[in-house]
Amino acid sequence: MTWKEDDNWKIVFPDRKIFIMKHHNWAFVAWDIARDKGWIRDNSTLFHVDQHLDAAIDGAMVPGVLNKKGLKELSKITQSLYGNKSYVGTDNFIWAGFARKTIQNVIYVSPENPIDDLFDIDSHSHHLKDHLSQKRIEQFAGYHWRSMETFEYSQEKKINDIFTNGNTLILDLDLDFFAYESKTDTEHTCYKLKDKEEIQRDLRVLKDMYVWDAITIALSPEDYHIGGPNNAEFVLNLFLEEFQVDLSQGKDWSTLELK
Repeated sequence: MTWKEDDNWKIVFPDRKIFIMKHHNWAFVAWDIARDKGWIRDNSTLFHVDQHLDAAIDGAMVPGVLNKKGLKELSKITQSLYGNKSYVGTDNFIWAGFARKTIQNVIYVSPENPIDDLFDIDSHSHHLKDHLSQKRIEQFAGYHWRSMETFEYSQEKKINDIFTNGNTLILDLDLDFFAYESKTDTEHTCYKLKDKEEIQRDLRVLKDMYVWDAITIALSPEDYHIGGPNNAEFVLNLFLEEFQVDLSQGKDWSTLELK
């Protein structure tokens, strides 16, 4: 089945270290697989480029998130829904990855305004004191850039270097980053794509920014994210073209499992 029919659709391109998934919750599993394969080291720096921050901390509270191992076990604690304390979902997978020490520093590139300070250690300590050590919580750090323009400026000024030097790097891109909220003629909320040329340019910038140690791509084809499956397919094709990926060569994630 293709991604249009299968909610759990996900493929990997081992030679490129690129994981593509329909829903973003699977990203934390991909990071685990990448670590098992030696593509990334513990405590990698994550560049999360997304219309949404996906910064819910309850991903670190999910039972089993610290000790499950491998694709089969991790699959049992994730769902392609908004997450909560019971399972890793599409908005709390970053903190699940932090809890598992696949990632540590996070560079958010997202127009979304956070409800709370993304790096408020006191607040995180209060909510996670029964789940993570204080030492671990204090290691969470990063930046939040609200547009590609401010992100590129931060790169030019080498502001992010403090979190990249000596670390393995993950590009985590949700294709809904290339959509924006708008209104129909009847004042209903809808999501429209940015201009094709802008999307292509931004993809090119992201591709060339670093020699990425792993890349995770989420389609998020819902109407309320990217504007529907047609928009997701359009941007996916732009990604495949820019990153020179042949979708037909994708493999099932299970092929990467350590024997």
